[in-house]
Amino acid sequence: MFSFSDAQIITDPVLRAQIEQHPRAQELLRAFLYPYAAPEHDFLFKVDACEPVKQVDTVRLAYGRIPVLAVGSNRAPVQLTRKFSHQNLSDEILITHGWMDHHDIVYSAHMTGYGAIPATLASSPGTKVRVAVTWLTAKQLSHMHVTESVPSHYSYQQLHGRDIELDCGLKPDHVGTYQSVAGHIFDQSDIFAVSAIQAQGRRYKSFNQWNMIEYLARRAGYVMQPEFVLRLIDDQALRTAVTTRFSIK
Repeated sequence: MFSFSDAQIITDPVLRAQIEQHPRAQELLRAFLYPYAAPEHDFLFKVDACEPVKQVDTVRLAYGRIPVLAVGSNRAPVQLTRKFSHQNLSDEILITHGWMDHHDIVYSAHMTGYGAIPATLASSPGTKVRVAVTWLTAKQLSHMHVTESVPSHYSYQQLHGRDIELDCGLKPDHVGTYQSVAGHIFDQSDIFAVSAIQAQGRRYKSFNQWNMIEYLARRAGYVMQPEFVLRLIDDQALRTAVTTRFSIK
């Protein structure tokens, strides 16, 4: 659940007021607040709590687990709770943070069923982007595949770990990543970085989530309002029609 204090991240006061006053405010906040607030430090996710993790404990907690990049909402406790709290997967999840060279986190050219335009990883020579790594058991990874709609929306791939430097000092040889099947190139070869994710030497124009939804609406010939997003949530056929009009496969 989101609170109205969470909505303060939305800098457009008119849009923020429309969302706060709407009877479906929770659904709208889920769409507009993506990729959601997350700790900047390493932490251990539990269904009922998140605990900071000391550097000396990360090796023990990561042992035997599979490192997987979390470039969007999978680094956020609210999303991890939504994905894992009802799956009888009671094992904890370690989340570590670091930097990745020559890449950026950008918007995927598709929309989720809950109305957000999600993130994916893109090559970006000279850019250093802040990343998170989730350390998953095999069962957790299998369930994560389901939540990421593999293979219809994302493909699961392995990347060499050489471009990643984690704050805790762990050095995975390879990391898994979910790459958007729709790609990340929009009309006129535009690529948009996720402004909520910190980066150095960013090459691409950065947008927040409501900027991206406005872009989607404008390119598809609609006016960006909360009702537009709710229509997309409720109508999969409309959502598909709108996104295929601005994406380039």
